[in-house]
Amino acid sequence: MWQNLIEAPQNFLIPLISGIVGWFTNVVAVKMMFQPIEFVGFRPYLGWQGIIPANARRLAKTALHIVTFRLLDIKEVFRSMNTDRFVDQFSAQFRSVTAQMVQRLAQQHLSAVWNNLANDVQAQVIEKAHADVMTVSRMVLKDAQDHIDDILDMRGLLLAAVERDKTLMNRLFQTIGAPEFRFIERSGFYFGVLFGIAQLVVWLIYPAWWMLPAFGFFVGYATNWVALKMIFEPKIPLRVGPWTVQGLFHRRQAEISVEFARVVTGEVINRDNLFAEFRKPVARAKLLEFVHTRSRELIQSYQKHPMASMFLSALNLEEIEKGVLAEIEAELFSETGIIAEFADRSGEVRDRILERMAKMEPEAFEDVLRPAFKQDEWKLILAGAVLGLAAGFGQLVTLFADVAL
Repeated sequence: MWQNLIEAPQNFLIPLISGIVGWFTNVVAVKMMFQPIEFVGFRPYLGWQGIIPANARRLAKTALHIVTFRLLDIKEVFRSMNTDRFVDQFSAQFRSVTAQMVQRLAQQHLSAVWNNLANDVQAQVIEKAHADVMTVSRMVLKDAQDHIDDILDMRGLLLAAVERDKTLMNRLFQTIGAPEFRFIERSGFYFGVLFGIAQLVVWLIYPAWWMLPAFGFFVGYATNWVALKMIFEPKIPLRVGPWTVQGLFHRRQAEISVEFARVVTGEVINRDNLFAEFRKPVARAKLLEFVHTRSRELIQSYQKHPMASMFLSALNLEEIEKGVLAEIEAELFSETGIIAEFADRSGEVRDRILERMAKMEPEAFEDVLRPAFKQDEWKLILAGAVLGLAAGFGQLVTLFADVAL
């Protein structure tokens, strides 16, 4: 055996080449997860699309399930908000809008009466209207809190974000799994060298022509398989002598929780996307229904007041109400309006996701990243094996042509 090693110094290259094959096949496997974004080739079988882009919708549904059933109760997020304190922040803005509206309506419908009122009386009317607007706003937001499931379509929000940006799921998995993907790439070399040493020993004892391709196939297959196993196994820390062994992904649970919460709230459940949901026809109609109901209740209370009813009886309330509601709608759904600020719950969402994700059980936590591999990981392993087989044949022909012949 030693004589064969000395006589054929290229044998020394076997472990190194095996390491390079292991590294290369793992790098290719990682690239195949994310690239290309669109299918390249001829559908349905002749070509390739990155596993994550190809399964973006399915992965989005899995992420949605994790977020909505394990990490986040959107009703809880909105119901925890103190609506009285929140509405008070808009007091100055409401006072300005209310004063303009009262002045305009009074001039249009009761100009003679209004102009004969003393300034302090006009101010009292405006102040009363402002107080009523604040009260109605609080009630409308409480109605929105109680019916947030009817207003927000969290499933539609996430799926729309994925369809709008085809690289979103790539960024999510690349962010939370960056160290794991680097490990897959680098470990291919180390495992490849180890397998290559075993290959060298076998080759020196039994230098059959098919050994190198066979070992190439094995190295390409095994390095991918072992790397994937080491990412997720064992789930619970395991003592092995002086060492503690745990799957790389599970070991980073606290760090991953921070990154996952940051990406989800930064890219999906953010102010702009939530506000867009509030402005969709169904949600908008629901919110305006609350406004209309609470406004009618306020008008009915005025009609029971002797002095107010005397003025109201001379007015076309239906026409006034229609105009007022149109103005309220424009103000409510403006970019700086109360609904836009009401939708800005990213901070609370991030904190809740982070807190609960850090405490998830290992099985549940694994589902955050595992779906990216699970369904099609056999394709990655098989691709590594095929590349390893090709490298084995290349090694045989270029370095050991005398054996091949």
